[in-house]
Amino acid sequence: MNSEKMTIKNSILIGDDSSLIKGRNVIISGDKIEKIANSNVEEGRIIDADGAFLIPGLMNLHVHINRRNVSRGTGTFRMGAPAIELLPDGERMLYAARNAWYELINQGITTMRDLCSVGRTANHLKEAINNGIIRGPRLIVCGMGIAATGGHETHRYKGAVEVDGPDEVMKATRNEIRLGADFIKVMSSGGIGGMPEREHPNWAELSEEEIAAAVFAAHTHKREVTVHAMGIEPVLAALHAGVDGIEHGTMLNEEALDIMEKRHVYYVPTASGITAVANKEAAQGSAELAATIRELVVNPQRESIKKAKARGILIGAGSDTLGSVLNELLIFEGCGFTRKECLDAATCNAAKILHLEDRLGYVREGYIADLVLVDGNPLEDLHNLSNVRKVFKGGNEVTLEWLMNLQ
Repeated sequence: MNSEKMTIKNSILIGDDSSLIKGRNVIISGDKIEKIANSNVEEGRIIDADGAFLIPGLMNLHVHINRRNVSRGTGTFRMGAPAIELLPDGERMLYAARNAWYELINQGITTMRDLCSVGRTANHLKEAINNGIIRGPRLIVCGMGIAATGGHETHRYKGAVEVDGPDEVMKATRNEIRLGADFIKVMSSGGIGGMPEREHPNWAELSEEEIAAAVFAAHTHKREVTVHAMGIEPVLAALHAGVDGIEHGTMLNEEALDIMEKRHVYYVPTASGITAVANKEAAQGSAELAATIRELVVNPQRESIKKAKARGILIGAGSDTLGSVLNELLIFEGCGFTRKECLDAATCNAAKILHLEDRLGYVREGYIADLVLVDGNPLEDLHNLSNVRKVFKGGNEVTLEWLMNLQ
């Protein structure tokens, strides 16, 4: 735990009402914000923000941590490491750590939620960070996903355990919890990565009874269940089974929205990742497939996001493999969110989805000091979120030296 005391001065804070707060010093002691004081109060090491905006650390609620590959020079992500599914666990871990470090340092992502990678890399990386072997962002993991035999995530990337029937689902759920899962992910539908031969977003892959078995086992152990569900029938099966969250939800109808609103089911669209898949297919010469994805998934999802927002459903920002938190927020803005609502989707509302809103997601006294200094007001232009000057995780200034545990 960090024992250093520091003061961040000359920053601009954003109030809950979108007001700009100047002339306050943020004093950090250990891993927490001790107090937000007048500008004449300074303690410990002084960090002069020089007019930068101090915001909560951002959260990415949907990643596949070892399947992303940072493109040198552009800072964008492309699909996976070369043959990541064939690499030994040690090399997968290196890809995972590199991706986590990149998002932490360059994008201000201090918390990441992994929704199944190749193997159990995310579990091991989380343990390594929590045990101080290496440093990195806060990780929330599901371990392996749970899918029907031959279903989503069971082909190239082998990100899911294959099951058939409620008994196998229940056993797999309990095993993931035994191996350290913070929550459970089940695959209710196909996806778009294997279209059109292997999978389809409208195909229901697990039955309502199978999903209900996962919910029963997870809730018994105080874990939540989120579901990969695109088409409306798989979404409704999952909602009737009692899941806690919907990932993607590309075709939400009024029945689905009614259930989500009544039961407070959260929604992580990953619209930027889905859009990026369509763009990738177009760039690689598959114009017909790209057009199909846009018509079948991208465009209806924009309407789903608008409807969910109008219902007051809790919406969080997640990138999936090819997207980014910034691009996700820009899509939200295009769906009618205010810029403050966009920022909330990656901070306080994301914290609510993770049940961490009593310690993360705000710049408040007593909260964990996961913070980002950015140049420019994100409420004027969300692109200013990419102007990351400094990142703090648990009261520590994030540098390469700190990440390598050399300080």
